[in-house]
Amino acid sequence: MSKIIMRQPLRGPILIVGLCAVLAGYQAAVAQDGEVQFLEPRSMLFQAGEQAKTISGTGEQWRHQYGDPQPQEAVKAASVWLLNYPFSVIPAPGKSVIGTWADPKFWDTLRDIGIDLLHTDPVERGGGIKGREFTPSIDGLFDRISYEIAPELGSEQEFREMVRVATERGGSVGGDLVPLHTGLGPDFRLAQRAYKDYPGVYTMVEIRQEDWGLLPSVKDEFSTALVSKEAAAQLTNKGYIPGLINSADAHPDAKTWSGWSATAEVTGVDGKRRRWVYLHVFKPAQPVINWLDPSYAGRRVIIGDATRNIHDLGNRVLRLDAVPFLGIEPVRGNLLTRYFMHPLAIMGTNDMAFMIRKLGGFSFEELNVPFEQVKEFIRNGPDLTYDFFTRAETIHPILVRDARPMRSQHQELLRQGIKHGALIHDLQNHDEITYQLIPLGARGEIQLGNNEKVTGAELKERILNEMRSGVDADVAPYNKLYRPEKDGIATTFAGFIAPALGIKDPFHATPDQVAMIQRGHILLVMANAMQPGVFGVSSWDLVGALPIPEQAVADRTADGDFRWVNRGGVDLLGVNPQADKSVIGLPKAQALYGPLPEQLGNPASFASQLKKILAARKKFRIAESEMAAVPDLDDRAIVVLVMKLPDNGGVAVTALNYGREPSSATVDFAKLQGISGIQGQAHDIVSDQDAESVSGSQLTIQLDALAGRTVVLQQNR
Repeated sequence: MSKIIMRQPLRGPILIVGLCAVLAGYQAAVAQDGEVQFLEPRSMLFQAGEQAKTISGTGEQWRHQYGDPQPQEAVKAASVWLLNYPFSVIPAPGKSVIGTWADPKFWDTLRDIGIDLLHTDPVERGGGIKGREFTPSIDGLFDRISYEIAPELGSEQEFREMVRVATERGGSVGGDLVPLHTGLGPDFRLAQRAYKDYPGVYTMVEIRQEDWGLLPSVKDEFSTALVSKEAAAQLTNKGYIPGLINSADAHPDAKTWSGWSATAEVTGVDGKRRRWVYLHVFKPAQPVINWLDPSYAGRRVIIGDATRNIHDLGNRVLRLDAVPFLGIEPVRGNLLTRYFMHPLAIMGTNDMAFMIRKLGGFSFEELNVPFEQVKEFIRNGPDLTYDFFTRAETIHPILVRDARPMRSQHQELLRQGIKHGALIHDLQNHDEITYQLIPLGARGEIQLGNNEKVTGAELKERILNEMRSGVDADVAPYNKLYRPEKDGIATTFAGFIAPALGIKDPFHATPDQVAMIQRGHILLVMANAMQPGVFGVSSWDLVGALPIPEQAVADRTADGDFRWVNRGGVDLLGVNPQADKSVIGLPKAQALYGPLPEQLGNPASFASQLKKILAARKKFRIAESEMAAVPDLDDRAIVVLVMKLPDNGGVAVTALNYGREPSSATVDFAKLQGISGIQGQAHDIVSDQDAESVSGSQLTIQLDALAGRTVVLQQNR
């Protein structure tokens, strides 16, 4: 009896403790369930399933051919594109960014100039989520976390109205897929909780508790921390991760990163506490998608995004961002992985291109790789690809008056069988003016003329050094060399051209100096537009924007991402002259040329000259032509492009003079393979005047300083 009496007092506390534990577990489970119920419908994997329901089992996915790229069809659909970076837009009073784009006056102006397509860049929500609070994008919405339109830019209704207005005026809209990574949004938070297929979205690995000592401390469940190279090596040796990468981020410390970050302890939906490591090629808050997981969850997210954009929202074209990084695997005996230009990247890119074409759209890729690898990516992949082959080579002669590398790269495109008509030749975009020169640097010996031979690697380094000393901050304090390698320059085209032409202070430029900058800018328009393929121009180009001061965006450039200085605010139509900032607070860029309505009233303005060039380009179908020859010339400052016009329309010749003095270029058609029977008088298609005549088999084109011309001749058949 005494034993019973002694035990009785203990049963109550034990029971209470047990009940408390059960209750705490129940409350945690309820809280966990509430978080999951909040996050799941806001996740891209869930939204992908909703998009699939609109297509699966219907005839809508069988109305378009999709197995082969269709560059000519893409060019015919829209051959002149405007990039109007959304975060740089100064909207009309009382309107959102997308609402401003939906204004009929906006599209009437684009049509007047000759622009077919508005490329918006990403406009969907980016950033992250902490609990139930969304956090802002850290990378200009290239850290996607949802299919929903970013609320700071407008609404879905406004987007649909924009597409309707554009379509009525013969225009179209293009957007972006970001297949490499996301932000730290609902999908990532659900992956941390080991919920359903969500861990399969990411290149992430659960670390056993006995190895948590290898991981860095993390302040809370919504934060992450970099995994050191030493710890990543141990995680590799233990079989957790495939190995390390060389980060592609612009952060000054990126060279010291392993490419992996760790999460804090997070309780999963099963009650288990977990820590994860995940891959990031760029910023640590951009977890990489796993393109080969048994769940195919990552692919489902991206294919659902393509469906949403093309089938639901009505985008005509989608950009595929950073596609060379879509695959990763271990390399035996090496801690560094294979993660760039992996065969999986080709397959993943093809996958997206197939789906986009299958739904009736077109795609283009950001692919800065050597010639041979490009051919692998474009064989069955996107319809178009950025012209990284001549991009820096086209602007660099403004600085050095030597266009031979540009000429050589055009010739190499012909030798490699890469069609100029499948390329996008653009001016400014949201990135820096890149001088990575990857295709050039991968070449062997190059003959530049006058018995000068040099390897691609040597020529690349020469060009880089010329750029670094010619237009960097020492010469132009407003320009910023970009990335630790200093292989790009964060500036606008006007900001590059000014110091290249010896104009030290474009912010106080005289009218004559502005005219000189504009002259160089128009030359670059001719170099990019008067050849086969898509021509791209930006809002910064249209108004002659200069870079904004680094100190004005110091909070955005602290991590080494100086691209914000070339992303100043622009009011294209001059609808909000009192505004001094863009929609996200970027200072308004100083515009040398002024708003479009003002320019279009002045025949000598940049926009008016562009309009004239684009009208000639369209009339003679330059975009649909085929590059036939890029002849060598004695004058190193001149490049000549010879093209066959479609439907036996004759031959077009674009001649470009980067020199500071008038000159001439002589083309001997008898020496050009596949070009014969050229005769008669040339017609200058921009001035719409008869020009020089063919003498024998030769045509001599007179060129002003810093100027280009395109002439058309008939061909006997």
